[in-house]
Amino acid sequence: MEYNRLYLNLKRNYFSERYIMANYIVLGTWNTKYEELDFLCEEIRRRSHQPIPLDLSTKKTTDTRNIAVRQSISRAKAKLKEIAKKKHISGVISVGGGTNLFMATKLMDDIPLFVPKIIVSTMIVNSIHNFKPYKDILYFQSPCDFGMLNPLTKSLLTNCVTILTSTREGLPKPDKPSIAITGFGITNGCFQAVKNFWSKKDFHLVPFHAIGENTMAMAELIRMGFFKGIMDLTLHDVMDHIAGGAYGKIDKNRLYAYLSKDLPAVIAPGGLDTIAFPDGHPSLPLFKKRKTYHHDFRWGIKANKEELIKAAKWIGNILKETHPKNLIILIPLRGWSYPGEKGREFHDPELTSLFMKWIKKFYKENSVIEVDHSINDPEFGRVASDHLYHLIMNAQ
Repeated sequence: MEYNRLYLNLKRNYFSERYIMANYIVLGTWNTKYEELDFLCEEIRRRSHQPIPLDLSTKKTTDTRNIAVRQSISRAKAKLKEIAKKKHISGVISVGGGTNLFMATKLMDDIPLFVPKIIVSTMIVNSIHNFKPYKDILYFQSPCDFGMLNPLTKSLLTNCVTILTSTREGLPKPDKPSIAITGFGITNGCFQAVKNFWSKKDFHLVPFHAIGENTMAMAELIRMGFFKGIMDLTLHDVMDHIAGGAYGKIDKNRLYAYLSKDLPAVIAPGGLDTIAFPDGHPSLPLFKKRKTYHHDFRWGIKANKEELIKAAKWIGNILKETHPKNLIILIPLRGWSYPGEKGREFHDPELTSLFMKWIKKFYKENSVIEVDHSINDPEFGRVASDHLYHLIMNAQ
């Protein structure tokens, strides 16, 4: 895959101590922000490193600005691949306004996790929620605009280069194997029991918030070979993806990353009964007839049968494509979330039965196991951990 080739080229410099001088990509629109971009390059050189300018300026065209911007992104992505084949890249930095922020996030999609990435912009606070990148990008909201280098921007950009060039760790090499676990505020009740289990087994446990921006990062780390097993106990982001919730920016790689590798995994439908939105979200009025749960500044909306069937099919089609052997699906019968527990807003045994019926159409029935606990019950966490541990041991 092109991604893997790019990662290996970047990784070669990133983890090798024999390269004294590091190469840093400097992204930006030189036609409008050349003073700041040239200053970044000079600051990198002053630290005995090599800046690699990558111009995102749009070309004059008869097309719309939107098309011109996307053409510039495509050209820059191609150039980035060429650079990565020839040089060892240790980090990326970008500075500019709203258009540059959009372009820089798209370019940084092609840079692996744990390679330092910094974006400086005046538009971060009011714009970044529109792009929702999952990459580990460090954002600096600038107190003033760019286009005229001044003492304020010099100070800010100097600090950013200092951070960029001093961040050299890269993807850690853990001293013991790691397990990934997904959770959400309404599904985390079993986490302490899970943590205790894996601590005794001498494994690291790495939690991921079941929102697309975090679980897609988990998927990339899985592709990079970081995890020994997966406890995917919360699929809330899948429901948001299906039903248009606020936290569902995922694609099929969310599950495909580990199912296609047949990595030992336990799946549970934690949070699959809930669609989530923050206060004031424009889609909230569309669900005014549904049962709701007010968590904090976020609202949970009870998923209906049609949405649950769609989610089961979405999951099932990935199972059908990947044919995993080292997978167990656990169904907590006493609730998939805090509001889904008996006596609370979303409790609905019919949804539980419906999900089991549909998921068994796509996966072997003897590996879809009912558990007479809530997702939040510590005992459910111990049962799930025990299943995954046996899968890992049997796969060795």
